[in-house]
Amino acid sequence: MTPAWAEKPDPPITSQALWSLWWGDFDALEKQNAELRQPGHIAADGGSELAEFRTGIERILDSKLPHSEPYLRELEALTLQWATEHPKSALAHILHAQALLKHAWSYRGNGYAKEVPPEAWNDFLSYSRRAVDYLKAHADVALTDSYAHSTLLQIGMGLGWNARQLEAIAQDGLKRNPQDISLYFDIVTSLLPKWGGDVKTLDKYIRQVAQQTQADLGTGMYARLYSSAAEQQFGHALFEDSRADWPTMKKSWEDFLSRYPESPERRNRYAYMACLAKDKATLIAQLEQLGPKIDASQWGPNPERSLESCQRLAKQL
Repeated sequence: MTPAWAEKPDPPITSQALWSLWWGDFDALEKQNAELRQPGHIAADGGSELAEFRTGIERILDSKLPHSEPYLRELEALTLQWATEHPKSALAHILHAQALLKHAWSYRGNGYAKEVPPEAWNDFLSYSRRAVDYLKAHADVALTDSYAHSTLLQIGMGLGWNARQLEAIAQDGLKRNPQDISLYFDIVTSLLPKWGGDVKTLDKYIRQVAQQTQADLGTGMYARLYSSAAEQQFGHALFEDSRADWPTMKKSWEDFLSRYPESPERRNRYAYMACLAKDKATLIAQLEQLGPKIDASQWGPNPERSLESCQRLAKQL
């Protein structure tokens, strides 16, 4: 039977990582990770090929099965075996920490903390701390790869580490790999109000990152980070509930798409943001450029209805 996650086409890098982990081919994963950690691996849409690789890994780690406990324990055993056989491999240690983290979240779930039973909460904390302790015990190897820092940020958010701790982890990761822009997105997640952050600090951070990365990435990170914030929390109310500034975002999208013009997914997102900002002229222009390449999945919560309402706005006199 074909696994559910194989039904939707993925980028080749994602598919390769996914199937390598599914079949237990650690050597292939190690080779792919080593290659993608080198400079210059930018996807056609301006995204990170390294992020595509990690997406494949996490599809396996996040697989939803009717009886998840045996599967999670098998992942722990397999990744620990790899780490034992390859003690000098940062990826092997990171994968084991990731397996422990996914086990933790199987107890935590994605709801509010108050909805987690006390026993399950204790298991969540226990597995999260095991993941931290494991990375600390192997820090000399694991922390040479910024994937370890991303893993620590995921753990830290669940354990309630403060913003200063998380920022320090991200900065250390960026020293190891300045092109690992996923770390910026991880920090944005931690600064969202639903994770205990606030819109003022979030806005300050996004503007700071956009300025810091401008020499290499232009101003596009402003639009991309706020787009991520919208996807994770603000939704259709981005411009009402956050400090996102449409003129700044519009310039950011224009700059980004001038660098990566052949990116329908990004242009769909730009059109959606224009709709949220009630910028009808920009919305119409982007819809015209998209033509048959409109992708409802990029249009926010309840995407098909969202797209429909934006198209209606574009047709209004």
